[in-house]
Amino acid sequence: MNESTLVKIMRACLTKPVNQRQEWWVRGLLPSNRAPSRWICRRRGLCSLPGRMLEGPVPEEPERDWGSEAPCAGSCHAQRILQTLNAFMDLAEVIVVIGGCDRKGLLKLPFANAYHPDSRRWTPLPGMPGFARSEFATCTLRNDIYVSGGHINSRDVWMFSSHLHTWIKVASLHKGRWRHKMAVVQGQLFVVGGFDGLQRLCSVERYDPFSNTWAAAAPLPEAVSSAAVAPCAGRLYVMGGAGRDGVSTNKVQCFDPKEDRWSLRSPAPFSQRCLEAVSLEDTIYVVGGLMSKIFTYNPGMDVWGEAAVLPSPVESCGVTVCDGKVHILGGRDDHGESTDRIFTFDPSSGQVEAQPSLQRCTSSHGCVTIVQSLGRNKTSFKGWVCVPAQASFAWRSNAQYLLPALTLYKSPSYVTSFTFIIAAWTF
Repeated sequence: MNESTLVKIMRACLTKPVNQRQEWWVRGLLPSNRAPSRWICRRRGLCSLPGRMLEGPVPEEPERDWGSEAPCAGSCHAQRILQTLNAFMDLAEVIVVIGGCDRKGLLKLPFANAYHPDSRRWTPLPGMPGFARSEFATCTLRNDIYVSGGHINSRDVWMFSSHLHTWIKVASLHKGRWRHKMAVVQGQLFVVGGFDGLQRLCSVERYDPFSNTWAAAAPLPEAVSSAAVAPCAGRLYVMGGAGRDGVSTNKVQCFDPKEDRWSLRSPAPFSQRCLEAVSLEDTIYVVGGLMSKIFTYNPGMDVWGEAAVLPSPVESCGVTVCDGKVHILGGRDDHGESTDRIFTFDPSSGQVEAQPSLQRCTSSHGCVTIVQSLGRNKTSFKGWVCVPAQASFAWRSNAQYLLPALTLYKSPSYVTSFTFIIAAWTF
């Protein structure tokens, strides 16, 4: 096996979409009678013993022609490599849709479902305990899903553990709210603004997952509800929303968590509420507010732009990034009814495409992306998982938290386009 073959293995097994990372790539490039796993482990900077990382580079050994002396694929280490790669192929980004309102907005839906865009398969998840709710806030932290508040004036915060596949109640908010937003910046979860049934809120709360406590952060300069909120480049951006007097605003409020300070940026080209936003590749995408356009904001340049036009206006929709695309799910149309339509926007091509519909008409729901096993490969062992640095947003955000132990590793100089997250994992 030469270095170019190793590069092919890495590209085939770690950078292709899930539906292209097939086992034959591995077995075709790593024949059963030529599996020098010790060579592979040394080249990847890994110790062949499971459960520990190599503290320094492995000393180089003279190259040799393995020939008939090559370790067979049945060896412990070779099998471990193949099993680890197979298990990695079984992981994929899925979109989770939680709760919301029905078509007429009268009923609050108790459902939670995961959607795999490649297979177009829906999988039911446990519904939130307690009662069905809407206009709550949702985000992911460490590949777990957090849901806070909701109609009316709730302080409850629930976490869905993707590992335990169950809901766990965590520390409650100091201030009950709904029509607010949550976002994660620098490993901490922030709850921003909202409505308490009487007035719009300027309060901001910060959650520390290690101590399971909430603390007050610097308040918003202007109280808003139903605003678009997204993290980008280490800061938090709050765009638009309904102001204290109930009139929609175009203000953009920027929070620096290091300074615990807010500032105002260039105003948005719209004054709307019921907005949603996501960030992808240092750009924020804003949809909703019964607008037919997808707007972009570049925080580095403080410049607004237009990315694409949607087939129809929508508000209170679900928006998330999955497989490098912006997914827009459900929402209310200009007749005030919930829809079941799904659209994807591809920033690389600038195209908006219609996708298969939701299972039901839904609006004011939660919508996030996590990494989940598709359940195709049922293996049970301990091994190593490598996640490419070029992986899409959910991988970069959540993959490190899928695993109980973690270290960062810079690949050898001849594999110049990869930096891997390598961690012990039990499948």
